Parts: sequence; structure tokens; C-alpha cells
Amino acid sequence: MTRVGLVLGAGGVVGQAYQAGVLAALEDVLGWDPRTAELIVGTSAGSVTGTSLRMGVGAADLASMAAGAPLSSEGERLYARFLPDSSELPVPPRGSWLRPWRLPSAALVARAARRPLAFRPSVAAAVLLPAGRVRLEGRAAPLHDLVGGEWPDGLWICAVRRRDGHRVVFGRPGSPPADLAPAVLASCAIPGYFSPVAIGGEEYIDGGVHSGTNADALRSQGLEVVVAVSPMSSARPHRRRADGAIRWSGHRRLAREALRVAEGGSVVVRFEPGASVLDAMGLRMMANDRSDRVVDRAMAETRAQIEDEGLRHLLAPGRTRPTAATAPSPAPGQDASSVRPRTGR
Repeated sequence: MTRVGLVLGAGGVVGQAYQAGVLAALEDVLGWDPRTAELIVGTSAGSVTGTSLRMGVGAADLASMAAGAPLSSEGERLYARFLPDSSELPVPPRGSWLRPWRLPSAALVARAARRPLAFRPSVAAAVLLPAGRVRLEGRAAPLHDLVGGEWPDGLWICAVRRRDGHRVVFGRPGSPPADLAPAVLASCAIPGYFSPVAIGGEEYIDGGVHSGTNADALRSQGLEVVVAVSPMSSARPHRRRADGAIRWSGHRRLAREALRVAEGGSVVVRFEPGASVLDAMGLRMMANDRSDRVVDRAMAETRAQIEDEGLRHLLAPGRTRPTAATAPSPAPGQDASSVRPRTGR
């Protein structure tokens, strides 16, 4: 069987809908069940999708759940065991954004001094924001009751340590121990909106602070194919979109991460929203009134990408591992959605 890694990025409620649509199309067209991925890296919304897959929820039920369509009997049974209550998250009062920011910690200053060129101001800004006042703990109670201290195999969840802005990949060997439910909450704790989540005496915030996808967590893992689903980026955002610059920046970061993963010998396939999906998404990532349209358009765009890029046999069982002879090196600045391993390895 092909060794496949799956990267599920940040993106809020509409991001989960996008991931569900992409995965449902991959299963429908290619016959690939995303639950069979050897490793799943989830960030923020992607941590919820990844956990659902590891709990046994299939791609079709992910799409049905997002679109408000009937679930399979198995999907209903699984979701009933760990799904949080369906109440909408409260909107924090406007005054909460005007509270004083935190002063930088000694650990944050030291980290910036050690690697000034690698340290990003956006990370510093996120960790210095005042703590959000919307608490998430209750929403993961059913999941915690179900799994407790057990951790699914092959699930890595990305969060950011608030003390110094360092990325932590929970579930990866060598990372701090954590229960699944608080790790998912930490990965989803949007700075300034949700309260940080305490794990092992440290506070953690949204993994998207470090990267919208964190795809480079899978480099050097010996995977043949890495599928990256990135709701918050776009290869062709319209310049008039208010979030166009942010999406383009996310696209370029994902491209760099994909090249790092490809250097380890993996074929990386990226799925990012196109014009049709972006139109359905709008600008509010936490909106829950458009998921059905996002799912439908994500499925359509994914089917088209599969045909356009010749991906129909990429995830087939028994696919030959890419070699230097069959997987040419990407050209400098390559902007294709599929990135293959470098030659000469």
C-alpha cells in the first residue's frame, strides 16, 4: 500500500467544510479513504477533521455533516459519541479587543534573538495579544469522556506555546504529553478570541499562528505521497478580495513547506480554494450558514484538479514509489499544486 500523509490546515467552520468536500471528492474519484492515511497533521479546524477521521468518521459523512445532509447509520453512531453541542460560539464584546497586550516574555525575546531571521513578527503579535475570553473546554467534554488519555495512532496536532511562540506537535514522538481533547482545543484557540488552553503547566494557542498548514511537520517521514488541504490559502486570490494578501501569503508559505517535504522523497499534492469556493466561503471563516455551498464547490474543484493534474492513479494501492527518474525536480519558484521529489537523491 502507498504510504500517505494527510495535512489538514486551519480555516474555521468554512475550512472544515472545504476539507470535507475535498476529501469526499478524493474518495469518490480515486477510491482513497482518508482514514487510511499513515499520518495526519491537523491544525486548528484541521485538528477537528483529523480527529474525526481517526475516530472512524468517513469522508462522505464529513461532507454530509458539514452540508446538513443525512448521515450514514455509522456516521450518526460515531458523531453521537464525541460531537460537541451544536450551540453557536459567543461573540466576544468589542471592549475585549482593547485590553492591554502582554509584555514579551524572556523566552520569547531569547527565541527571537537566537534566530532573528526565522522569527516572524506575526507570531510575536499573536502571543502578545490579550487572552481571549471565550472558553472552549466544554465543547470537548464528549471527546474526553470517550477517549480520556488514549491517543489515536498517526495523529499529530499542532499548537503554539504561548510563552515563546514555539510550535508544538502533540502526538509526535518527543513532544510534550497531552490528552487528545485539550490538544484539539489548544490547536483551535484563536488568539484574542478563545482563551489559551493549559496543558502540562503551559498555555497553548492556535497552531495556525505558526502556519496555516504546518505541512513541513511531515518532512523526513518516508511517506510516498502527502496530501495537503489548505482552506486559508489560495493560488489565485482575486486582488480585490479583502483577504487576498493573506491568502497569497499562505499559498507561498505552503509552497515552501511542500518543497521541504518533497526534499525527503515525497510527492506533495496541494488542494487550495479556487474562485468558486472562495466566493462561497466569503470572508467570515467562523460563519455556519454556507457550509453546504462550500462542500459542493470544493468537491467540484477537486474533481477538476484531479483530472487536470493527472492525479487519478496517485493514491492507488501498490503505486510505484517515485524515483529520480520518474519524479523531476521542481523548478525554482514552481507554483504548481503537485510538487515532486528533487532529483539526485
